[in-house]
Amino acid sequence: MRLNVVLNSENAIKLPINYQHMLQGFIYKALTDEKMQQFLHNHGFSYEKRIFKLFAFSRLMGNSIYNREKREILFSPPISFCISSPWTEFLQNLLSGIIGLDDLFLGHNNLAVGEVLIEETPSFHEDASYRISMLSPVTAYSTLYTAEGGKKTYYYSPMEKEFSQLIRGNLIKKGSAFLEQDWSELPFSIDSVNESKRVRQVTVNYKATVIKGWMGNFVISGHPLMLQMAYDAGIGSKNSQGFGLFDCI
Repeated sequence: MRLNVVLNSENAIKLPINYQHMLQGFIYKALTDEKMQQFLHNHGFSYEKRIFKLFAFSRLMGNSIYNREKREILFSPPISFCISSPWTEFLQNLLSGIIGLDDLFLGHNNLAVGEVLIEETPSFHEDASYRISMLSPVTAYSTLYTAEGGKKTYYYSPMEKEFSQLIRGNLIKKGSAFLEQDWSELPFSIDSVNESKRVRQVTVNYKATVIKGWMGNFVISGHPLMLQMAYDAGIGSKNSQGFGLFDCI
């Protein structure tokens, strides 16, 4: 399940190119259930040492102009973005909170909620493949140890086999954390071999941390439970920071 939030403004909306943390803050602030807000912000759903917030959101959508020198984006209102989660109660609470906002700020921009649309999760089938388009970058990475004993983050390309393996493993952990189910034998794959010319790498600076991800079109297939979790919670890592949300073409 996901929400499509439309925001209006009387003026043009100016934002830095890396605005993901602002949207994340908007989501937390809109929650009216304080215990839910604290749970997501401070804890989340756990699997061994991994923590999952189990929500994802898209980039802002709307007419825009990019100022390369100032690294700013100037949007012409209205703008919109999607928020998705398998946790229905979270989205219901978020919906109530968003509707109750008289006005809000995104950066220095004073905005108003235009409308909020509810979109149900589509039906997925195991014997089918689905072409998807990323609404926010998908990222898959490993933390490697250097010869000097330090740590280095390696971000995988969709053309590397580890990319699909890590995304599948991530979904298995989400199924265990949220539903307490063992999905270790369930199939899932994401492929971009025939789409290699239609994907592009993007770099996001999230609170002074550089994250590499991929935008574009992919093809996914697998067990319906895995596909539904992928759609609702996002694929790959760092979903609650604005990564991994897709739409079915």
